[in-house]
Amino acid sequence: MPRPVDLSEELGRYIGKQVSYATHGIHRYPAKFIPQIPRFCLESFSKVGDDVLDPFMGSGTTLLESYILGRNSYGVDIHPLARLIAKVKITPVDPHHLESLSGQLLARIRSDEGGNDDWIPEIPNRDHWFRPGVLRDLATIKKHVWRMRKGDSQDFFKICFSSIIRKMSNSDADSLIPEVTSFRKKLDEQGRTSFDSISKFENTVRNKLIDAEGLWRISKEVEEKYWSTPVARIIGNDARDVELRNSDVDLAITSPPYASAVHYVSVHKLEMYWLGLLDDIAKLDGRVVGTSRAYVNEYRPWEPKTEVSELRALLLELMEKEKKSAYIVYKYFDDMRRNFIEVNRLLKRNGRYCMVVGENTFRKVRVPTYAILARIACKCGFELKSMYVYDVINRHLDIPRWNNSRIEKDHILVFQRRRAPTMECL
Repeated sequence: MPRPVDLSEELGRYIGKQVSYATHGIHRYPAKFIPQIPRFCLESFSKVGDDVLDPFMGSGTTLLESYILGRNSYGVDIHPLARLIAKVKITPVDPHHLESLSGQLLARIRSDEGGNDDWIPEIPNRDHWFRPGVLRDLATIKKHVWRMRKGDSQDFFKICFSSIIRKMSNSDADSLIPEVTSFRKKLDEQGRTSFDSISKFENTVRNKLIDAEGLWRISKEVEEKYWSTPVARIIGNDARDVELRNSDVDLAITSPPYASAVHYVSVHKLEMYWLGLLDDIAKLDGRVVGTSRAYVNEYRPWEPKTEVSELRALLLELMEKEKKSAYIVYKYFDDMRRNFIEVNRLLKRNGRYCMVVGENTFRKVRVPTYAILARIACKCGFELKSMYVYDVINRHLDIPRWNNSRIEKDHILVFQRRRAPTMECL
């Protein structure tokens, strides 16, 4: 391992609007890095006009930063809400047009006479999550947003709608996974919560219009600054099978999921039910890299075999607790192996792959994720050229850490492509 360079002081300066400028704060999303991290990688390892890939793009932070810095970018993510958030985040829309549409939309919502129960989606345990009046108001908002002309403007208002759903539910808005907590119940009893969904939507639209105006202004600066306006595209949903040609990419940047640390599908299940993006939560969760789902017919015949010593030791420790847990962790690292092979294929000669990752726990066992991924990457044709660390900045990331301390380090691993991988690199 190279000696890490600590960026904590440099990155720790960025708070508030400095990390949510333009549309970076358009919608809440778990475990996203602040924009200054991909910006650091872009400025250090690419140049204007280069092609950048984020195979686990999440809400599109890398894509927006690439656009601002004059790089073309491509994003991949399996999460349907992530793709919608990213699409809105990277798509400039004339704010005057949005302002006009918002006035018409809000007037229609306010004048609606009700009777919109058909717009309420089927949500498991729906009455546990939403009050009757909230269901009616959300249905009214949804009806008028969904009746808008399809396109970029409608998608903007869909994101405005999505961003109020958790706040209007009975769930604690500060919980990572939807949960009706005793704290939230106490706030309700004290009358310190509001369930006026229509007023909340109106205020949210006004605030998001400011974000849209910021992106529009930046887009005009980008058009003037660069000879060729950069392109930002969402191209697929599988980081292990990306729809690009060999050697198409100059730089890859990502913050991958962790092994069963964040249930990415469950975090936004209420929003996805309302947006019509979720049909089968178990099926989608089973396809996510890092899923905690595993079935007996998968892990019962499986035996832990790997040439990565750190991974082998981890699997043996988990096997003592539960074979299923060991299999889940092995499957995660095998999926990441497949991602390294795919990114190796896509990178140009000596191209770099910047990966932001730390450590987490699973079944109360420390998982040295960054160290194991570094070993696997080197077996897949990469060389670890440099490593940076920084204090975790956004406490909402809420990834279970192994040492339970208040300040932890995350790592930026910088790999360089050296050779084609062998298929058996785990």
